[in-house]
Amino acid sequence: MIRIHLGPEGLGNVRICGHADFDAELTAAGRALAHGGRSRLPLAQLYSRGTSPDLTEGVDHVYLSHLFARRRPTPFTKALAEGDERAYSVLATSVDRLRSTAVDPHRSGISSAVAARAADLSPRYVASGASAMLHRLGHDIRFRPGVVEVPTAFEGDLELGIRSLRIQPVALNRQVTLAEPTSDSLTIRIPAGNPPRLEPEHKAALRSLLGEGRAEVLAVIVTSGDATGRQLARQLGVSDAAVSRYTTVLRQAGLIQTRRIGQAVKHIATPLGHHLAQPHRSPL
Repeated sequence: MIRIHLGPEGLGNVRICGHADFDAELTAAGRALAHGGRSRLPLAQLYSRGTSPDLTEGVDHVYLSHLFARRRPTPFTKALAEGDERAYSVLATSVDRLRSTAVDPHRSGISSAVAARAADLSPRYVASGASAMLHRLGHDIRFRPGVVEVPTAFEGDLELGIRSLRIQPVALNRQVTLAEPTSDSLTIRIPAGNPPRLEPEHKAALRSLLGEGRAEVLAVIVTSGDATGRQLARQLGVSDAAVSRYTTVLRQAGLIQTRRIGQAVKHIATPLGHHLAQPHRSPL
């Protein structure tokens, strides 16, 4: 178990992440290989019960030393430690293949699962504060005054200090993990669960409440995690102007937010939008 000591300002620095971290999803996909009876695959050999590599950043000697402290080196991991170029070429090819098969084809579902899990957590955080939300995170995470206890394969203590504590849902995670600490944050990665699904009766109720066009736009945004105006127009077969009218009303009603993410302007459902579209999915 890792104990994160929050300090006097800790609860004020808790953040819920509503956007998918695809680097974390890639690491989780590799863990699924390691725990899925495919332990002889090169990527699976980079995991142990208590260690997970950052596959996007690459595997360095520091990580390999941590890995070797928890499991015996294999010929592949030993070759990496020795700087063998062929081993690193195999690693790069394996990472690219994993990303193209386990992550990239499922980006929409991953984004919607992460957004829905964040929407579950946000109302309790807003209504009752960070401590109430941490109490109800589940997954054997425990909170007591000043300390968050995270189930891990090893014991340790971390001081949050002035850093933020980020709660990052990960769609491909099946267990709680800790990201490598950085100078500005500690990140607890929790399972996001399944992507949201709108039942036919809920879609019909949305159409009656919002009108067909606005209901369809909200449904697409909820089930995809986020969407640009052009994506909405293409998927629904309507004009850009019609999408603009629909999203303006939904935004004014507090059901979606519009944000610039990188070069794209994306529409994202608010917690209210999620719960209106999925009344069967109650906050935790």
